[in-house]
Amino acid sequence: MYLTLAELRESKRTLLRNNAKPVRSEGGKFVVMTHVDAQFDLEADSNIVNIWQNAGPRGMDANQLFDVQYKDLPMGFRIYQTTNARIFASLGLSGADVYQTHVLGEEAYGVIKFDALPARVITKDRGTSGVVDPLDQTGSIGWKASHTAVILNQALHVVIEHASRSKDAA
Repeated sequence: MYLTLAELRESKRTLLRNNAKPVRSEGGKFVVMTHVDAQFDLEADSNIVNIWQNAGPRGMDANQLFDVQYKDLPMGFRIYQTTNARIFASLGLSGADVYQTHVLGEEAYGVIKFDALPARVITKDRGTSGVVDPLDQTGSIGWKASHTAVILNQALHVVIEHASRSKDAA
């Protein structure tokens, strides 16, 4: 089964039954985090395409079909794509990859920023490595930051596991 609007609607119903609220900072929509392959499947979902096509003559600027960002879905979802979404290789039927899509409500997770250790770029010039670099050939540049996130309420978070047309069964 591929990711569809029907699957997202079921996750929304589950979240609402758990008294989840849409995320205020995302325009009052539930947040969907999915892999780029799953978003490709959503773009082909006939329910979504029909909703936008039949929404009336809104012009090219207001119609999501002509929007390159493709971030607001019908029924109150805002979608974000990432290549870091979890994929279970060959665990589906006939060896298909299984993708995870996360649907989040307000206060499903929290983020902590540590002010005591702000992000910084660290550079070491050539010749500062001592005995390790006797010919002064090595320099380095890197960065360091502290950041963390935590799940606050598992009931406000739904995980959908699905296949994708991009990585279908063998």
